[in-house]
Amino acid sequence: MSRIFKSLTSAENALEKFSGYIPSIAAEELPLKDALGRVLREDIHSPMDIPPFHRAAFDGYAVRSVDTFGASRNNPITLKVIGVIRPGDQEQYNLGELETVEIATGAYLPNRADAIVPLEYSKRVGEFVEVIKQVSPGANIDRKGSDIEKGTLVLKSGTYLGPFEMLLLSSLNITHVRVAKLPRISVISTGNELVELGSKLKMGQIINSNMYMVSSLLNGLAEVIYRGIARDDESSLKSLISESLEDDLIVTLAGTSVGKKDLVPKVVEDVGGIIIVHGLSIMPGKPTLIAIIGETPLVGLPGMPVSTSVSAIEILLPIVSKMLGIRGEIVWPKIRAKLSRRIASRPGVRHYVRVKLSKNNGEVIATPVRVSGSGIISSLIKADGFVIVPENVEGYEEGQEVQVLVYRRWLEL
Repeated sequence: MSRIFKSLTSAENALEKFSGYIPSIAAEELPLKDALGRVLREDIHSPMDIPPFHRAAFDGYAVRSVDTFGASRNNPITLKVIGVIRPGDQEQYNLGELETVEIATGAYLPNRADAIVPLEYSKRVGEFVEVIKQVSPGANIDRKGSDIEKGTLVLKSGTYLGPFEMLLLSSLNITHVRVAKLPRISVISTGNELVELGSKLKMGQIINSNMYMVSSLLNGLAEVIYRGIARDDESSLKSLISESLEDDLIVTLAGTSVGKKDLVPKVVEDVGGIIIVHGLSIMPGKPTLIAIIGETPLVGLPGMPVSTSVSAIEILLPIVSKMLGIRGEIVWPKIRAKLSRRIASRPGVRHYVRVKLSKNNGEVIATPVRVSGSGIISSLIKADGFVIVPENVEGYEEGQEVQVLVYRRWLEL
């Protein structure tokens, strides 16, 4: 139990409580070229076979396998070369007895050919080739439909379209796909101390930097509408929230704790909202709030930068993922490492400890950057990820192997 919150809820339970309030985003059809990073809203069945024809899997000679039976280094079989086929060639060949066609990887198979003799098992002699190893029917051939058969379910609705999904869809000659629209997410910063990027700072002022982090985290998943800075008075915040009620989700930054200037909970209720959860059993990130105003969900993130980051990862991203209908859960890279020193934690609260990763004699080492201080922006840059200490664990000892959630895309080890 917290001294300032009536109760604390785990991130998992908070999302479960809020699940029924999360709207599903409508769909739209897009050209495939514009669909990278979007979420499918239809099942995709293959309209064709892949490969669409029998093709060579190796450079060599297309043969009737029966013509190679008995071939060996000591007893080569001589075949007449009647042509050459490269990928994209259209000329048709019909193999007769003891005839072959020189063929390149990916080229279509000539009629009556049922195998490929790789180059290393052949020796070219003018218009003829000596085959020194027999091949069986189907050898070194990619059969029509052997990769994907026409009509096969290849992608399910809810699939996130990454580079390999784009490869598949384009290989199937699919020009348009039905995907979830990008949700419109209003972001409202709060606080008298905030000024916009590029401002000349006066005493007591700070740059509105959390907005840039949250917008970056949502990049590609949503259309972010920045509504501006709500000052520490109810009318300012109420006005910006009211302007945002037609959007799919509202995100407020700061103002969710229990101080006199933390106005988000009161204003949410004043405009008819219902607070579903206020206070998470995570550190940093405890003052997180989730609410519903009419049909519009609202996520109130804490104001301290590390708290904002952790809550955005644990709460905001899963909510946006559910809105989009993405199958599965968000996966962050994880690395096993040994702790360079002890990590303390308080039972009943999940701790996110920033750590720097390094290598020592081939072993990965995790060094805590700063155990406390949710406003220390530099700790996120100096660190490579989080060691997450569960609620039921009282810290980790020096030398203990732990799992590190890595938030960097590239690591210097």
